[in-house]
Amino acid sequence: MVKVIKKRLYTITPPPGIELEKILERISEELRIPYAEISYSKGKLYVELVGTEAQMRESWARLRNVVAELWGLHSLRVRGEAPIDVLVKEAGRTFPPEALVYALELRGYKAEISDGVLRTTAPADIVIELARRIGEIVDELKYRVKGTAIKRLIAAVAAGLDVDVDKVLEFGLKMRVFVENEEGKIELREEWRRALRKLAVMLRPHSRVEVHGKTEDKES
Repeated sequence: MVKVIKKRLYTITPPPGIELEKILERISEELRIPYAEISYSKGKLYVELVGTEAQMRESWARLRNVVAELWGLHSLRVRGEAPIDVLVKEAGRTFPPEALVYALELRGYKAEISDGVLRTTAPADIVIELARRIGEIVDELKYRVKGTAIKRLIAAVAAGLDVDVDKVLEFGLKMRVFVENEEGKIELREEWRRALRKLAVMLRPHSRVEVHGKTEDKES
């Protein structure tokens, strides 16, 4: 079967304020085609693709997704809102969205999720930083605790207040909101949001939180 090789030029309008190097890197990562050439002129990206019709369709679909994600990141920076899947892509890992909302609130920002979109008063860099840290903490807790709710709680408190995971576990056990089961794993003893509020009150004097770009170490 003869495969017909075609050449096609696509024009893309990238979002302002995002580094060109970052845009080019993200596009290059997504292309699945024998040959591609990318150029930039007067606020436009020109992507020339050479390959089969099927390769063209796949690569163009991937390009559209990348551009949509970058515009989502731009929206976060400009309007304080972005789809959760955009945040997952930018953070480089999955995370429980509710934990991110509570972590941002512990930092003193407003945050909510509606229809899969985060809306917050926090700067974009803080949002991405917390999302990444929450994902790391959830992974770290995989073999130490039992249940998704306790992972969400610990990740929100540890990331939001910038305290060690071990300290959250220690306080939770002392306050009897956590309990160690027969398997040696730690479980929740009450509703996770109520437990979160209790732990946040107790751990706030031990936190190192960033407020408006200034780090405040509150531990006495």
